[in-house]
Amino acid sequence: MLTQKKKGAWIQSYEERRQALAEFIIPECGLHRCTIFPIETKEGGADKMQDLEALVVSDEIGVVQMAFNINAMRAENGIPRFHIVVVPRVRTKDGRPLSSSRIRDGEVFTDKELVY
Repeated sequence: MLTQKKKGAWIQSYEERRQALAEFIIPECGLHRCTIFPIETKEGGADKMQDLEALVVSDEIGVVQMAFNINAMRAENGIPRFHIVVVPRVRTKDGRPLSSSRIRDGEVFTDKELVY
């Protein structure tokens, strides 16, 4: 999936991203409540995971729509639907979402320029 990303070769390895995510999750709720794994498809396996309780997604409309689509697939597969937790994206002073693509393009942002 990274091959479709702009400057995808500049993206951190899965292991680096997994480690950073684990370091964030541990003080929040501990890793015992989470499973971190690579996502190879748009569904990421969520259409078939029996024990999935919730999916956390950004507020990007296509991403939210995909979460609803996956829930429909789960219903077709006889699996309970999950909760969809929508998290607003951090925006910059120009109102556009902060993104790794913008950072890879050389844009620099300070904490004072970000809107949470």
